[in-house]
Amino acid sequence: MGWLFCAFFACATFAAEPARLALELDAEGRREAAAIEFRRLALADENAENAARWFWLAAYEYAQGQEGERSNRMLDRVEDAAPLALSAPVAWLRAENAMQDKDWASAAFHFDSLQLKADGDDVREFAARGSAAARLREQDVAGARRALADAPGELGSARAAIDRYAGRRDKKPWVGGVLGIVPGLGYLYSGEYANAARSIILNSLFLWGMAETAADEDWGVFAVLTFAEFTWYSGSIYGGIDAAHRHNERRLDEGVREIRGEKKWRPDLAQVPVFSLTFEF
Repeated sequence: MGWLFCAFFACATFAAEPARLALELDAEGRREAAAIEFRRLALADENAENAARWFWLAAYEYAQGQEGERSNRMLDRVEDAAPLALSAPVAWLRAENAMQDKDWASAAFHFDSLQLKADGDDVREFAARGSAAARLREQDVAGARRALADAPGELGSARAAIDRYAGRRDKKPWVGGVLGIVPGLGYLYSGEYANAARSIILNSLFLWGMAETAADEDWGVFAVLTFAEFTWYSGSIYGGIDAAHRHNERRLDEGVREIRGEKKWRPDLAQVPVFSLTFEF
């Protein structure tokens, strides 16, 4: 399971029972409610380190619910309650929150901080991968390479992903738009072949309909088809622009996924009242 961060709650009378409601809410996917319950447990606990762990679990639930700001506030409470007790888990969760908020510079900073605070090679590798991914999001290819330079672990695939990303070029949206003047070409430029075929077919149908209705002097239907054709035609131009953006995003997302790898760091909620983080593959 990789590196395990584990800390027992100080109070021997603690059991899973006080956290049962929070754990049930987590299992149901009710993240905000689970966070509130973990926060209540933190406020009720007189032991500072226990309270910090409950606050951290509240922060994790908020993060899972895509509420990064609330999660970071709970992490502030963790550091207020026990400044040094959970430094590595706090750094990790701040990094993930920053990634979710697309604050790549902050994410890289916190992953670097995690790498310094970690006491196991598995976590150092995980942190280095996260830092490299954040820097690639910033288009800092050199920084992504540096993040992996001295990191432990098998990082050949991550380095290869950076090289592949650097060795290819983004599609230019303006080129996609210009090519979109010819229906379908803007999509073909970005590799969206199904959209290209659909654009060509629909434009052909509109033109055929316009020709047929003009021949029949059915000017009302002709006007409707002409309006639809011009609307679709302009959409083909904008579609070529959007397709280029989507291509670039897919290329970057693929590189980031390969850099970060399959390893996930998670709290093991089944171990409560033992606080533990473990890797999942």
